[in-house]
Amino acid sequence: MKSIYILITLFIIALSTLAGACQRHKNTGVTSPDEQAEIKMLKQEIHDSIRTFNVNFAKEAILKGKNVAKDSDDYYDFVLYDVILLFYMSQPDSMLNNLAQTMDYLSRQPATSRRNQMHIKCLQTKAAYYSQFYLDPDSLVYYNIEACKVAEQEPDFEQQILCLNNLADAYRQKGELAQSAFYYKKAIYLADSAHTAKDNYVPLYGGLAATYTTLHDFKQSKIWLDKSLELWELMMTHEKFNYLTNRGNDYYYQKDYLNCLNTFLQTDTFLRAHPELEWEKYICHSNIVDVYLKLNQPQNADSLLFDNIAFFQKMQSETVLPYLYTQQMELAMQKKDYKQAEQLIQKHPLPEGTKPDHILARLDFLQRYYTEQADWKKAFQYQKAYNELNDSLRDDRVRMRTADLQMRYERDATILNQKLYIGEKETQLLQTYTWLAISVSILILLVLLYYYRRKQMRFKEEQMLHRIVELRMENIRNRITPHFIYNALNHELLAQQQGKPTQLHVLVNLLRQGQNLANVFCTSLKEEMDFIQLYVQIEGEALGENFRYETILEEGIEPEHVTLPSMMIQIFVENAIKHGLKDIPAEIDARMEKKLILHIFKKENDIYIEVRNNGKPLNLQNRDHKTQTGLRVVSQTIQLLNERNKQQMSYNLTEYRDAKGETGCCAQLIIPNNYNFNIN
Repeated sequence: MKSIYILITLFIIALSTLAGACQRHKNTGVTSPDEQAEIKMLKQEIHDSIRTFNVNFAKEAILKGKNVAKDSDDYYDFVLYDVILLFYMSQPDSMLNNLAQTMDYLSRQPATSRRNQMHIKCLQTKAAYYSQFYLDPDSLVYYNIEACKVAEQEPDFEQQILCLNNLADAYRQKGELAQSAFYYKKAIYLADSAHTAKDNYVPLYGGLAATYTTLHDFKQSKIWLDKSLELWELMMTHEKFNYLTNRGNDYYYQKDYLNCLNTFLQTDTFLRAHPELEWEKYICHSNIVDVYLKLNQPQNADSLLFDNIAFFQKMQSETVLPYLYTQQMELAMQKKDYKQAEQLIQKHPLPEGTKPDHILARLDFLQRYYTEQADWKKAFQYQKAYNELNDSLRDDRVRMRTADLQMRYERDATILNQKLYIGEKETQLLQTYTWLAISVSILILLVLLYYYRRKQMRFKEEQMLHRIVELRMENIRNRITPHFIYNALNHELLAQQQGKPTQLHVLVNLLRQGQNLANVFCTSLKEEMDFIQLYVQIEGEALGENFRYETILEEGIEPEHVTLPSMMIQIFVENAIKHGLKDIPAEIDARMEKKLILHIFKKENDIYIEVRNNGKPLNLQNRDHKTQTGLRVVSQTIQLLNERNKQQMSYNLTEYRDAKGETGCCAQLIIPNNYNFNIN
């Protein structure tokens, strides 16, 4: 699984589609029309037999073609067909011998369009040779690049598209996914420009979809898979197989194993109608084994995996076997046969040149295996290696986007050059317009630069102002915190000195909550009320049994949804207790009920918060330094907030008299509706 790429099949099909034509190298006679027709028919038969893997028929047709050919180019066309067949039959020595003969012949002949096509065949066959028999992805890429260079010398767009597709396949085989996507898209743009036949898009869409699948960009992979499906009726048999495999792989990478299994079972059903596609059948079975293992169904995977390994060992396919050995290790682990799993690990290390996704599969297995064996050191090493390789593949997304932009730029530049060539006679007028446009552009740029710099300076000034505000607010908050802590601690020390019971646990909660409120600029009314409740609980002890604290919350007010500056109401409460209720003369204190009332109500959609006490009226003209500290915090906080609001928050201290004639002091805070407490 994991995008098992049938490189050999693609190269056989690609190479066999390059047509040739006429004359054995030993003769110089002229080929008659009947002989030309026979040669053309033989080439078509060879082409069809290779595509259907009818080896014996292909051998006979190639031998007959060599005997019939009188033109040297025709003869070496049949030699190249022989090379392709030997490649499929895994006979590299004979293949290289024929390939060397053809390359030697081409090196001694002047270049023609037809010989360039033969040269491309040779380069692509050599690329496939190094990939298949030596697992050398660098050589695979190098010879495909050389083939593209030769193809660029020809006006045949379909030839160029085919070479770009093979180069993209090579980069995908190497694991350079950004380059792979670049050349797939370049081939697609070339096909669009040349208005080529629709069937030429089939391998391009499929290859690009597989690249995005490997990158886990499933949104893009779905787009290109859907485009491939639209061309289903134009696909040849092996292309339909490739489409179904790519679709299954996409589900696999998304971990949608049920849809994945259904897709591969559908592929298996499709292949039963094509018994000649034996290689594809075992590739499909390998994919099915992979899904069964992911679904923890080793009993279903066992027999299939045994047959798959036997087939690919017989075929000496070093590109597929490493992954099958990983499946075999996974199967042993799921069967709890750790001894066999360890033996397989030692027996089948990954060979050099293994595909990146096959390496990832092995690393993932090893990490899970050694975790299950409690060998944490090895498990960590393989997890680290897996993450590094996986991250490097995912980073290709960025490079792929860059490559896409570069390709679009190159395409646009080509179109621009064509337009300039067509309008050559209007060059002088265009130059005039160009200089005028440049001058206007420079002027506009200068104006924009001026306004940009001006806006930037304003922005920096605003940022600086915001920072000053933040520092001022931080300074204000830091001033109230120690002021409150000193008062609370003094109260507890005095209680200890007088032999009274202390409430240290309440004090601790009070100090902790007070510190939390001091660290934030704004809080909810509910949190402020909770804090005041703790504060009054401590301070109320010093006021005696005749002290009563009451909270009046009128209907329609939700404290948790009302915002206000933190600890602001606490300042009013503290001043009411300290300077109102505690300063009552002794002769009055013993016979009066001390009242502290927190009244919250709405008036014209504004929030009113009043703190009233019936103690000594506050002398507004003669407040001590500590009283002024708290009220100064209130004033400065409100001033800073009002600078950013049209509606103004306010507070006031007044004497009050109730209906019974009782007098005292009232501190009132008014918060407008929809007031903005953000100072940034």
